[in-house]
Amino acid sequence: MRIPTGPGIILLASALILGLGGCAVTATDGTRMGLRSDEFADYVESVFRRQNEVASALALELDAEDPGSERYDELDAAELALLNACVGINELAARQRDGDPLGGLRALKRARQAPECERATAAALNLVPGT
Repeated sequence: MRIPTGPGIILLASALILGLGGCAVTATDGTRMGLRSDEFADYVESVFRRQNEVASALALELDAEDPGSERYDELDAAELALLNACVGINELAARQRDGDPLGGLRALKRARQAPECERATAAALNLVPGT
C-alpha cells in the first residue's frame, strides 16, 4: 500500500475530516442538520436575521444608556460577544450581498459558527426586553 505524501496527504486528511467529522451541525435546540441541507441554509439565515435584530436593539439601548453605568458595561460586553460570535455568518452575508460569495470549505467553516452566534444572540436578548 502506497502512503500518500505531499499534497496527497492533505487531500486525504481533508476527505477524512469532511467525511467523518464535519457533516452536521447541532442547533441550540438540539436539531441536527446536514451542512449541505436546505434546512441548514434556512437555519443560518434565520440566525443571521435574528442576531441583526438583537444587535440593532443593543445599539439603541447603548445609545440611551449612561456610559458610566453598570448596565452600559453589560450591554457593551454583550454587543462585543455577539459581534465576535457572529463574525463568520456576517462575513458570509456581506460577501453574498456584494456578489463575491465565499466558496466551498470557507463558506462551510463560517456557516458552522451559526450555533455559537445563536447562543450569543440568546444571551444578548436577555438584556433587551421586547426584542
